[in-house]
Amino acid sequence: MRIDVSESPLPPPIIIPRPEHSLSRKDVDVEALKVLYRLFHAGFTAYLVGGSVRDLLVGKKPKDFDIVTDARPGEIRKLFRNSRIIGRRFRLVQVFFRGGHIVEVSTFRRRSEFDEEQDLEAPAARDNTFGTPAEDAQRRDLTINGLFYNIADFSLVDYVGGLTDLQSGRIRVIGDPAVRFTRDPVRMLRVLRHAARLSFDIDREAWEEIGNKKQLIRLCPAARVRDELLKDFHSGATRPFMELMLASGLFYAIFPVWESRLRKKGEARLLELCERLDLLFQAEAPLADSLLWAVFLTPYLEQGPGPVNPKEMREFLQEEASEAFQGSEIPRQRQEELVQILALAEKLAPVLRQQRAVPVRLSRLAAYPEAWLYCQIKEAPLEDLVERCRPEEIPPRALQPKRRRPRRRRSRNRGSRQVTET
Repeated sequence: MRIDVSESPLPPPIIIPRPEHSLSRKDVDVEALKVLYRLFHAGFTAYLVGGSVRDLLVGKKPKDFDIVTDARPGEIRKLFRNSRIIGRRFRLVQVFFRGGHIVEVSTFRRRSEFDEEQDLEAPAARDNTFGTPAEDAQRRDLTINGLFYNIADFSLVDYVGGLTDLQSGRIRVIGDPAVRFTRDPVRMLRVLRHAARLSFDIDREAWEEIGNKKQLIRLCPAARVRDELLKDFHSGATRPFMELMLASGLFYAIFPVWESRLRKKGEARLLELCERLDLLFQAEAPLADSLLWAVFLTPYLEQGPGPVNPKEMREFLQEEASEAFQGSEIPRQRQEELVQILALAEKLAPVLRQQRAVPVRLSRLAAYPEAWLYCQIKEAPLEDLVERCRPEEIPPRALQPKRRRPRRRRSRNRGSRQVTET
C-alpha cells in the first residue's frame, strides 16, 4: 500500500540526492536497516525520521532510530513476528531484536496527539489519524526534526526546510509558533533543549512567543514537564539549557516560588552546579535521578533561611523540597531519597573537608554513596571533579554487622522426669 503524495495540498518536498548530503547507511544501526529494507521490499514507503536523521547529519551518534511508513500498524505487525502494537489513540509498532534493541515504527500521521486533543473544531472521525508524508512532516515540532531519509534511493526528503536550518544553525518551529505553543506548551522546552544541545540560534519569532506564552507551561501535566526536565539533566548540556530557561522566563513559570529566593546569586550557583553535572555526564558517569534532583535543589536551599534546630534537618528538608517542587510531581520515593542524601551530606561534608575517616555509622546508611557523590559535586575543585567521581573512586556502603543469634538457655527442669504416684 503506497500513499499518493500528489493528493496532498501541501507543497512538494525538496529531494536531496545521496551525493549532496552526508548521511550514510553505515552509520545507521543494523536493526533499523533490517526494518527499513523489509518494509521497502514489501512494497511500502519507509523513511528514517526525526532525531536520528538530525544527529547523523551533524555528526552525532543517535540514541535510537525511529521509522515512519505508509504501512498500517496491522500490516507492520504481520511483517515482523518479533513485534507488538502499543498505544491507544496513535498506535505504533515496536520491533524487538536481540540484546534489548527496539525499533519503533509508526504510520504517517495527519496531526500530533496534542494538536488533535485541542483542535475542537476538527471532526471526531476515527479515520483521520493516518496521513501523507507531507502531513506527517508538518505535525512535527521543529524543522530540523522533520527530515526523512528514504531507504529506496538514500535521498533526504525535506518538506519543511529543515536541512537549510540545520546548515545555518537555526532552531525554527514548523508552522506558527504561537499556535504550536498554545496547542502543546512543552514544545517551548524542546526549542530550548535543541538550541542548547546543538549551540544553535533560536528563530526570533519563536523566542518572542516563548516569552509571551511561557505561563501556558503550567497547564501541562506536571509529570510530563518533570520527565522533560530529566532529559535535560541527562543531556550533558544542562548549563546552556538552564541559561535559556532563565533568560526566557520559562524557568520561573515552572518553579514560581524560586523567583523571590534565587536572585542573581542563586542563579549563578544553579548554573555552576549544572556545569558540574555536564562534565560528569560527558564523562559518562552514572548519576541517579534522586541525586540529580538533590543537586538541582541546592541553590534553593543555600539561599534559604536554614533549619533553626539541626535535629530537625530531615523535617526541614522535606518541607523545603515539597515547597520547591510544588506542581512538579516529583515522585514521593524520589523526594524521600533526595532528602536522605541531603541530610546525610550535612553530616558527611565536615568530615570530608577535614579529611577524617568517615564514621562507620554513616557509611552503613543506604544513601552513603550518593551523599558522598553529592559532596564532591558541590565542593570539589572543577578540574578534579571527573577524576574524583569515577565509579571506582566512589566508596561502597559499609556492610551491616552480622547479628549474633541469641543463645537459648536450657531450662533447669528440662529432661527431668516427674514421678507421679499412682
